[in-house]
Amino acid sequence: MPLPLGFLDSNYYLDVDPFPASGFSGFQQQTQLISDSMNGSSLAAASSPACVAAYPGQTWKCSYGQYRMPFIKTSYLMVAAQYDGWQLSHDVHDYQGIEADPVYTEDELDYVNSFGAATQALVQTLPSAVETGSALVFSPACYSHHVSETPNFWNASTSDGTSQAGAMATLLSLPEAAQYWVDDCVGYACGSGC
Repeated sequence: MPLPLGFLDSNYYLDVDPFPASGFSGFQQQTQLISDSMNGSSLAAASSPACVAAYPGQTWKCSYGQYRMPFIKTSYLMVAAQYDGWQLSHDVHDYQGIEADPVYTEDELDYVNSFGAATQALVQTLPSAVETGSALVFSPACYSHHVSETPNFWNASTSDGTSQAGAMATLLSLPEAAQYWVDDCVGYACGSGC
C-alpha cells in the first residue's frame, strides 16, 4: 500500500496581528470563531491529541498553520510564500482577496518585511513536535499565494532554481529526510525566482 502524502499549498498562516490601520480583525479571530461554532475542539482532539495537549484551552490553534504544522505526521510538501498574498492583502489593507500589485507605505512595508522574515525563520523549524515521514518545505521570498493551479507551479522558483513542480517530484520520490527550499534574501519579494 502506498504511503499517504500531503501537499499543503499556502496553509501556513502566521499568528501576527493585522497592521494597525487595516481594520481587519485577523485570521486568528476568524479561526477561533469557526472552531468554536463547529465544535473544532472535538475535531482537533481526534486529529491531533498532541496539538490539543500543547495548547490547552486554545484548540483553534490546531487549525492554524503556524501551530498545526509541527504536529503533522504524514509526509508532506508545504508551500509557504514568505510574502503570502492572501494573508498580507487582508492583514495590511483589509482587501477581500489577493491584491494584484499592492503599494505599501513605509510603515506598511516594515510590517510586510517583518512578516516575511517571520515566515522565513519559522518554516525552517519544521518538523519539530513529532516524528514525521518526510517534511519538505518550499518557501520562496515571493508575493504569491496558492499558485499550484497556475503556470507558476512550473515557472516560479526559489532562488536556487527549484520550482514547486520540482519540489513535488522530490516528494513523490519518497525522500527519507526533511528537505528545504527556503529563500534567505531580505526584503519584500526579493526572491530571484518570483
